[in-house]
This record gives sequence, C-alpha cells and structure tokens, in this order.
Amino acid sequence: MGVHKCHAVCLWTLALAVVLAVVPRYTRIEAEAHFIPVPESLPPPLEFIDGLFEPRATLSTTLAGYDVSTEVQYSIAQAIEPVFSVRSFRPGQPFGIVREVGGRLVAFEYTIDEERVLRVVGEDGAFRARVDELPLETRVETVTAAVRDSLWGALAAAPRGDALVMELAGIFDAQVDFYRDVRPADEIRFVIEKKYHRDKFVKYGAVHAAEYVNQGESLQAYRFGDEYYDENGMSTRRSFLPAPLDFTRISSGFSNARLHPILNTIRAHRGVDYAAPTGTSVRAAADGVVTFAGTNGGYGRMVTIRHPSGSRGETISTDYAHLSRIDVRSGQRVKQGDRIGLVGMTGQATGPHLHYQMTVNGQMIDPRSRRADPPKPIDPALREEYLASIVGVREILQGLAIPYDERSLAE
Repeated sequence: MGVHKCHAVCLWTLALAVVLAVVPRYTRIEAEAHFIPVPESLPPPLEFIDGLFEPRATLSTTLAGYDVSTEVQYSIAQAIEPVFSVRSFRPGQPFGIVREVGGRLVAFEYTIDEERVLRVVGEDGAFRARVDELPLETRVETVTAAVRDSLWGALAAAPRGDALVMELAGIFDAQVDFYRDVRPADEIRFVIEKKYHRDKFVKYGAVHAAEYVNQGESLQAYRFGDEYYDENGMSTRRSFLPAPLDFTRISSGFSNARLHPILNTIRAHRGVDYAAPTGTSVRAAADGVVTFAGTNGGYGRMVTIRHPSGSRGETISTDYAHLSRIDVRSGQRVKQGDRIGLVGMTGQATGPHLHYQMTVNGQMIDPRSRRADPPKPIDPALREEYLASIVGVREILQGLAIPYDERSLAE
C-alpha cells in the first residue's frame, strides 16, 4: 500500500471516529413502523488531503496553504507541543488533513517516522493531539548474501542493508576484522525478525541466528537471552569491543612514527583514528568507571575509562578523544556498549573522527590487539538448555543456500 493510500485509510478511520462522536445516537427502533429515525442535521461532507512537507516548510506555513486560519494554526500547535516539538517537522514526511468541504479542519495527521504517527483531532471546539505507535507485525525470515567486493555491496539489495552490516559486525567483530579480512565468496546468512506495518517493511528485530563464512571458515552465532554463543556454547562477545563506534573507515592506525597532519612533524600515534560523521555515537569498549570527562588540550573533549582487571590481573584504561559532546561524568559506572559521547573534531583534528587509545599496565598498545581475548563459555547450568534451544534454528541456518555462482566470484 502506498503512502497516500495508507494515509487515506488512516484518515478515514480518524474521520469516522469524529463523525460518530457528533452524530446523535438512536438505539430505539419503532417495532410497528420499522424505521430508524434520521437526525435532523447530518454533519457536512468531508474532504481528505494528502501531502508531503516541503523543504523549509513549518507547521504553520503548511496549514496556511490549505486556508487554515491563524487562530486554528495556533490552537493546533498548542495541542501538539506537549507531545511533539513543532520544530521537528521534516521535509518529505507525509501528512494528511481532514476538513469539512469548504469549512473547518477536523483532523490532522503527520508521519513522524517508520514507527510513529502524530494525530490531531478537533473535539468540542478544541484540538487534542497524541503520538501513536504504528502496530508492527513480526515475522521471522531469512536473509542470505555472498560477498563480491564489500559487505555493504553484498547486502545492498536487502531492505536496510546497512543495518544488517551493523548487525553482522556487532555479532562477529570479535572474530573477524571486517575492514581487512573480508574476501570475495564469503557467505552471509541470517535468521532474523522483520517488522512490518501493513505489509510494508519497517525495520529488523532480533537476530535469532547468523553465520559468516570467512575465507572458508564458518562462524555461527545463536541468540540466547541477550547474548550470542557459537554452536558449542562459547560466547561471541569479548572483553573489549574491537571498535567503540560505527565508523566509515580507519583514517590512521597505531604507529610509533607518523607524520602529524597539523604539526607536520614525525610523532608516535599511539591509538586508532576512526573516521565517522559528527554526532555518531561513541560507546564504552568495556565495562568500567569513568575517571576523566572533560577537555584535555589537543585531544579536545575526552573521556577516560578504567576497566576491571581481567584474569591476567592487568590494569587497563581506554581514552576517547576529539568528542563533540560528552554524555558521562567522572566517577560514573558504564557498561560495554553504553553511549559515552558523540564524534567530533575538538582539539587538534582536521576532520570528524574518534581517536581511541588503550593503556595496559601503563603501556599504550594497539586497541585492536584485544581481539585475541579468549571467548567465555556459557554458564554450565544453562548449557543443556541452550543447546536444546538452538536445534531448530540451526537446521534452518544450515539449510540456507547462497544465491551466487561460485565460479564467477573466483574469476
């Protein structure tokens, strides 16, 4: 169903509710005459208008374009403000208007995003607004793909393929360096929830199982609770995230001698620079306590986290520099994956990126080397339950064929 048809159905439903609210109710039927009394006056006919918010348009200018008076515009804005900011209307988003033919506005509807809709209804001379979540249907489906040049290219044909790339990286990034290890003919398989609204795909839900065949080696992961384990019950998670953000590329790696882009001198670069758009979320690489959150010279806005000693008895801390915003405070405890700030270019930086560095026992190391941390097994008390729970989904995963010609990829 197209956007306009979807709006028409929604608006008809909304309008019907309004009409039923104002039409007198007659529950008594004359037994002998066999007729239902007709109200003296029926509500005027309604017209339905669908549109898209224009660039630089506001709620007021949009409503004014349909002859809505300034007084009514103000009343609608006042009704909306407690539930949705009137400054958040975006170009290209669908809206709908229900009004009496040649008369007053009865209802207004605006699609906020794929999951929410703003509805405004005139009642008793006033307007009332609410934000409704669109009802989503969950289906468990499969996705398969073969790599030809990149993960993004392999999953480009799938809806929201970028989200699938992030899911895959989030599950297997402790085992695969997705910026160096990806090869043509690698295979991708998902058993995943898909969310639909009126048969239109909206977003992905939980990944029930995933497989990545990297250079002939099969890596499998199965969801159990909020964690992923392989077919033997070993966690796919490691103590530290390989990368604490969704980045576009590594702009500079760990080095003992690098030409500084601003100072134009050879200096050690004891960290990894991850290029990403300003405002990208930066996550804590592991559980720990924030020991610094503020401005630190050429590092700009920076956060430092001290992490609990591992089985080796190491003292570990991580630094996150050049942030545009800091979302934690010194002394705060954080969990792996918690947002601690946003990417920026404060301090000495030529472009938006995260400078990420790690110190172990007082010595700075390449943060990517923590990928070697050994996996942890599932709680022995849950192992039998886990293995029984993955039997069905494992059969589905193993039965998924990859739609490609191996010979063409090998050429």
